[in-house]
Amino acid sequence: MIFIAGSHPKITRYRCTRLKHCFRCNNDSYWVLEKQQQFLSLFFLSVLPLKTTYLCSCPVCGNTEFLDREAFEQKVKEEAILF
Repeated sequence: MIFIAGSHPKITRYRCTRLKHCFRCNNDSYWVLEKQQQFLSLFFLSVLPLKTTYLCSCPVCGNTEFLDREAFEQKVKEEAILF
């Protein structure tokens, strides 16, 4: 019997509705919130989530801050829209 297994990412992006200052590029912009999930797939179907990462990044220079789950969910609830 042959099994086709692998992993693939699922990325959900949100745009913040408040301006945030980036100290790396010195710009004020609407930052992007990302939820990156890595899934184990079997026969090209997502079976099991392996890892989840929460990020907040500057769209101008790519400066990235890692967030925990609670902080990410709070930001999405208060100041983000799906795009």
